[in-house]
Amino acid sequence: MNEKHIPLLALAIVPIYFLMGQSNSPTSPITGQWTLELIPQGVQFSIQRSWGGHNNYSSSSSYDFDDFRGLTRASVEAGGPAKFEMLRDAGTLACEGTFRNGGGGGAFVFSPSADYVSALHSLGYQELDAERLFELAVHNVSRAYIRELDELGYHHLPLDQLVQLRIHGVAVAYIRELRGLGYTFQPEELIQLRIHGLTTEFAATLKKSGYGTLSADQLVQLQIHGVTSEYMKGFQDMGYPRIAVEDLVQLRIHGVSTEFVNQLRGMGYGRAGVNELVQLQIHGVTAGFVKDLQSLGYKNVLLEELVQLRIHGVTAAMVQRLQAAGYKNLSTDQLVQLRIHGVVE
Repeated sequence: MNEKHIPLLALAIVPIYFLMGQSNSPTSPITGQWTLELIPQGVQFSIQRSWGGHNNYSSSSSYDFDDFRGLTRASVEAGGPAKFEMLRDAGTLACEGTFRNGGGGGAFVFSPSADYVSALHSLGYQELDAERLFELAVHNVSRAYIRELDELGYHHLPLDQLVQLRIHGVAVAYIRELRGLGYTFQPEELIQLRIHGLTTEFAATLKKSGYGTLSADQLVQLQIHGVTSEYMKGFQDMGYPRIAVEDLVQLRIHGVSTEFVNQLRGMGYGRAGVNELVQLQIHGVTAGFVKDLQSLGYKNVLLEELVQLRIHGVTAAMVQRLQAAGYKNLSTDQLVQLRIHGVVE
């Protein structure tokens, strides 16, 4: 199975089992519409339901052909009547309709599994009406998944949480790989890590780089702000062996690139500190600004002086005008004072 939920298409994962007035028994049928299109890895399969005049549900994910019975690439490509089933531990979606032009559509009927209901009752899950079972089936919350989570120490998780884990692709293998790296996260932390795209490869890179095991919040911050393995390696190659996580985040937030650091080095600024690099970017000290000042004779200006020049709006053009007027040896402090007092605009 290669089920991949697509967040933008699966936004309408409505908690339909909370809606008032729904008292379906586990054997009541649920109906809706399905559409399908071929993709290189299998099919993009979408379902939609509307009921009660104002209730809507939709979901779209990519699947392997192994997730279905009676569905093949050849049958879709051939076109004509469509009849196949999506097999799930919680029940079966029986689909009928038509295939045409590499896709198809039609209606489905969901039938819950009595064995699944009995098994979940024995595990202490009692609220299992047809709506709930439909959701558990669509998101493939199987008995095997619940059992494997239990073996990992996640005992009797709420059904809502089990669904969220599956929606966001928290596979048992993912949890085991993180455990192998020394991480044990709570279910809600695992969901956040998957939402923000943390891979076990990146977690392993962090460990190899000397960061040990980080908190879920630190890992999320690194992902949110785009701190990649390549970004970290770039700084390591320039002599920054282990920048603190918080500093890596600040560097990325303020757009400090390794290219910028290399440009500074080429102009005589050796290993600038992380905070200095951040301050330079915050206040707009670009490589071009430094180069222009150096061309005007300011070759040994301290980094903090460059920041002050930019804070107070001293430009290379201003310095050029002053030099043309005969003021050729002004200090950076004098330039700042002239700008502060409006002597030179």
